[in-house]
Amino acid sequence: MSRVLILGAGIAGHTAAMHARHRLPSHHEVVVVSPNSQWNWIPSNIWVGTGYMKPEQVTFPLAPVYQKLGIPFHQARAVSIHPEGSDGRTSPYVTIEYTAPDKLGQVAQLDYDFLINATGPRLNFGATKGLGPEANSLSVCTYGHASQTAAALRQTIERMKRGDPQTLLIGTGHGTCTCQGAAFEYLFNVEYELRRQGVRDKARLVWLSNEAELGDFGMGGMFLRRGGYVTHSRVFAESLFTERGVEWITGAHVKEVGAGETTYETLDGLEGSVTHDFAMLLPPFTGVGLRAINRDGTDVTSDLFAPSQFMFVDGITARNPMRSGRRPTGRKRTRVPDTRTCSRSASRSRRPTRSASR
Repeated sequence: MSRVLILGAGIAGHTAAMHARHRLPSHHEVVVVSPNSQWNWIPSNIWVGTGYMKPEQVTFPLAPVYQKLGIPFHQARAVSIHPEGSDGRTSPYVTIEYTAPDKLGQVAQLDYDFLINATGPRLNFGATKGLGPEANSLSVCTYGHASQTAAALRQTIERMKRGDPQTLLIGTGHGTCTCQGAAFEYLFNVEYELRRQGVRDKARLVWLSNEAELGDFGMGGMFLRRGGYVTHSRVFAESLFTERGVEWITGAHVKEVGAGETTYETLDGLEGSVTHDFAMLLPPFTGVGLRAINRDGTDVTSDLFAPSQFMFVDGITARNPMRSGRRPTGRKRTRVPDTRTCSRSASRSRRPTRSASR
């Protein structure tokens, strides 16, 4: 019997668990670890953030699903990976800390034969002073954040209905953000809602983004074929923003989000600020901060994870030995489990680490 251990139960982790359990023979074990009790279809959080959907419409409890499928589920966060085991423990394992109320804070170790890291990102609100729901801006990154944002949007609309003009700032909250698409979608959902509520004339909508230009979306934009012509997405985006009366500031790194004012610096070195009544600014991401420890207790986190704390996904766990001036003598590579047999012995002292994160 082999054990496939999956860290994370979001879109990637939950999908991996479903496919692994479906494809592997029943004598192999699939185990899931996630700090969250609920599964969340994150792309629909923008609808929660405008009030069109409720949190319960974009979530469901994980435990009953996994119980039905015979998948052991641990509501816990992964703390460290031990791919070579440790002294007196030959099997590789992961240390976890429980987040479930009945086991809160308890620590355990789970052995594995194959490991899938699908922990996803950590929301790095701390990268910008004043950024985030616990400070001076809003978010739609989680269903809880989105519900809070919807309530703030309703209050903003009510003020406009009383005749008070409002400025709504939407975009990215740091120069290294990578989720411009979600903020873009949210912007135009809000613009539609303002028109639907009959208060669009009372609203100033401002888009603040670290994109080099409109339509970039953090990937250099797209070329779209329409009406026999191939056009860059910048043209479509600028046309849409102009048509809907949305102001835009691009190439901007947010320096600080204050209570009612956000300051930024552009790629040209120009500094500016926007005063606002409502600000929904997405944060940059990092990895969740997993550590990697080898058999003798040495921290080898930098061999498995980038400085951003995301796991390397090129299949190489011995990272660039040329950096240290040593000639590489070999490269340790990950291996994909054979779903037809998956018969690696649990007694092997060295086993691969498989990452399917993000």
